[in-house]
Amino acid sequence: MTKRVFDLIVLGSGGAGLSAALAAAGEGMSVCLLEKGPHIGGGTATSYGTIWAPANRLAAQAGLDDDVAQGMAYAQFCAGGTALDTNLATYVNHASRVMDRLMSWGVGLELAIGLPDAFYPHGPGSCGDGRRMIQATPIQRSAMGEWAEALRPAHYCPPGVSWGDVARWGGFANRRNWDAQELARREKEGWLAAGQGLVAQLLVAFLKMGGHLQLNAGATELVFSEQRVGGVRIPSTDSTFEARHGVVLACGGYEGNAELVQRFEGLPNWLNPFAPTNQGDGMVMATEHGAAIYRSAVNHGLLVGCAIPTRENEFFSIGLHGMPYPGAIAVNQQGERFCDESRFQEVVHAFHHFDRVKHRFINLPAHMVFDDRYRQLYAIAGAPPGQAAPDWVAQAPTLEALSIKIGVDATGLLKTVERFNQFATDGEDLDFGRGQSAFSKSTAGDANKGKYAQLGPLDTPPYYAIPLRVGGIVGTGLLTNEHAQVMHVRGHPIAGLYACGNTAAPTDTGVGYQGGASIGSGVIFGCLAAEHAAHARH
Repeated sequence: MTKRVFDLIVLGSGGAGLSAALAAAGEGMSVCLLEKGPHIGGGTATSYGTIWAPANRLAAQAGLDDDVAQGMAYAQFCAGGTALDTNLATYVNHASRVMDRLMSWGVGLELAIGLPDAFYPHGPGSCGDGRRMIQATPIQRSAMGEWAEALRPAHYCPPGVSWGDVARWGGFANRRNWDAQELARREKEGWLAAGQGLVAQLLVAFLKMGGHLQLNAGATELVFSEQRVGGVRIPSTDSTFEARHGVVLACGGYEGNAELVQRFEGLPNWLNPFAPTNQGDGMVMATEHGAAIYRSAVNHGLLVGCAIPTRENEFFSIGLHGMPYPGAIAVNQQGERFCDESRFQEVVHAFHHFDRVKHRFINLPAHMVFDDRYRQLYAIAGAPPGQAAPDWVAQAPTLEALSIKIGVDATGLLKTVERFNQFATDGEDLDFGRGQSAFSKSTAGDANKGKYAQLGPLDTPPYYAIPLRVGGIVGTGLLTNEHAQVMHVRGHPIAGLYACGNTAAPTDTGVGYQGGASIGSGVIFGCLAAEHAAHARH
């Protein structure tokens, strides 16, 4: 058995793990970052890559007013009384300072102007222009050196395109009008933005500080020494990594573990949106030694997706990239709409409705239904607009024939489409208010269509349908304190053990899934974990 010794061991190479590793290196510690899979970046790499950070210096430098009190008011509203007060306050109070530290270590960050406080712009203390939303400045893939090809692929934003770009360019549905030459230039020159850009920025800064990285290194067991966590074991390489000052678990949640998903999430037909390596390893290793877990009262971090059969049933976030566009609706087996399709959280909330008489989820199974005009104008699960629909998409010449194919009540579907088409003509959804939220208006629809940005009739045959699936950030994780220390079931911190990112429970945000807060929480508490471990040396 081989043995290596470092000051700090970090498991997981997403935004949380990279931030913890970078902060530890910045504190002068020797650090080894261990990634279970063959790719770098975790869920962060495939995300939009934003960090929600109130009262940050970038906003102040741009002349955009904000203060911690307003950020706290908004965060408390989002949490709805379900967060742990100390952890919520820690996030808000330390967000700006952590952003400053990251930039001092060479991480390029900028404001994502154009993005509102998603997804609750009506909340007290909300800002509507992106002054709290931070993203990575674009960086070229070549800056990653030998690790460039190990970056986890992403499918939502084109190469080098940030979420802020999307907002400025009229939203995802307006992609047909984006500057094709600019997109080609960014791809040819190897620019990275959004989640990939954030991962690259953090990784490059970490490597410049002498950090160590190892892929295909899945730890399965914590090592204890003198009543504290002192390392991890990796059976695949028959090796032990000892940690003088602690281990940080930033290895994702249990999204790919069907048994744990069933225990804690409860919705049928779950589809993992992250890497298949997300098996709940951190939670399992920690609970073996008495770690407490915490479950969010309501999980608003779930997404609406569909499976892409040609990519091994990979999760595609069609609730953000498809369903909000004009000419598409979501229907249940009765052929009825049940939500505002332009806000994926409303869709997921409706999925939870359980009929106590029929004893089943009333809005599952569900389908996204659209017509041929939609196919001509918009991308279908990432395919360029105007292309033939993929073979795995149900297609029929009439709505009646389509309903038979997908097992939906034909009469209900016809009535629903007739009613929705009238809403689309009038420019107002009287049933669910589709398209009225600030978030929907910023990136979810087709900005070129004005008040019809999310509303369009389904009247051009043939018609199509895609089964909807649920996946997302899990709502249960390890209970941690304001230093990101993992708590024991007896109420005390487990010495030398930290958790952040999706391995930790959302105790700082509660039920309030705010755009940029998931990555923000991982980045902030990852840095705080490293700081605590460094100070504990003395």
